[in-house]
Amino acid sequence: MADTLTAPVSWRSAQRGLWVASADEHPVGIVTEKWTHGFVVTTRTGRNLGTYRSLEEAQGALEASL
Repeated sequence: MADTLTAPVSWRSAQRGLWVASADEHPVGIVTEKWTHGFVVTTRTGRNLGTYRSLEEAQGALEASL
């Protein structure tokens, strides 16, 4: 998969507290809810992009990193 994606990112809830992002039918990262600590963003290569207060902020951070 190329480093730069042109396809839109789609999100699905894999289970409670876990969202998976995909583009071009390939996983590009995840957001994990850490209940009282926020939402942790991890790229497909395992790079931690930080913890965010809301799901929307976390998803935006992952999308911006692509």
